[in-house]
Amino acid sequence: MQPQGEVDLEALSQKIDSLAAQRLDMINEYRRLDQRRREIRKEIRDFTEKINADRKSLDDYYEKLGAFKTNRRELLTKIREIKAKSDEVDKVLKGFEKNIPRGGEALDEKRRKAEWRLQTERLSRDEEKQLVSLIKDLETKLKVWKKAYSTKQERSVLIDQIKALKSKLDEMNRFRAENDAEVKAKHERVATMLNQRHQLFQEIEGINNTLMELDANITKATGELDNLRNQRRSQLDGRRSREFETNKAKTRQLVDRARDDARKKYEQGDKLSLDELKLVFGDDNEVLK
Repeated sequence: MQPQGEVDLEALSQKIDSLAAQRLDMINEYRRLDQRRREIRKEIRDFTEKINADRKSLDDYYEKLGAFKTNRRELLTKIREIKAKSDEVDKVLKGFEKNIPRGGEALDEKRRKAEWRLQTERLSRDEEKQLVSLIKDLETKLKVWKKAYSTKQERSVLIDQIKALKSKLDEMNRFRAENDAEVKAKHERVATMLNQRHQLFQEIEGINNTLMELDANITKATGELDNLRNQRRSQLDGRRSREFETNKAKTRQLVDRARDDARKKYEQGDKLSLDELKLVFGDDNEVLK
């Protein structure tokens, strides 16, 4: 029969085993979540590195594109200026169209020959006047031709400048066209990775909250286990103490009974064994050892 106030040790042990198993499950779950948290942190670092790399690439692209836009405005301004100048040159050329003599080299050759004749040949006054008049006429035509020729050259130079500037504009347009698809893909990739990283941050926040709860529950379970184990230890110590006293009392009863028997034999003059003599003449401490 279980003494009054004594806890059922079997039930207590079952409670301890159940609580220890629950605590072990919580510890294993804590370790699993802590490992998952480390994995998430690594995934977050990987995403951050990739996001930063794409953002750096996009920043470089937009920096170059910004420089292109600035240059484009400057180029368009220059093109307009050169085009305006070219239009003015065209107007001048149109003014020369009907009066431009052909063959500038031939005109110059005729002028030089006329000057040579004027300087080297004996000429009459009329011939001399004719040559002077011819030379002046050739010089006038030559000046017109040279002016028209230089205007055409100027126009050609201006057109070449416009072509060169437009070529640079085309280069800028190609740069944008060639990179548009990749830039769009990078924007989409960065947006996707940002969303995935945000989800990981939310997951790790949830894990942190769960770990805090598990830590508190593990601490609580550990304290309860310590109390229950101390309680069981105390009950076991009490039971052993009671069993010892019970056994000691039973032993004393047996010893007292054996002593009475030995004394009766002694009083009757019967022969006693060494153990019986110890019972008759020895003290209790010696006999109960």
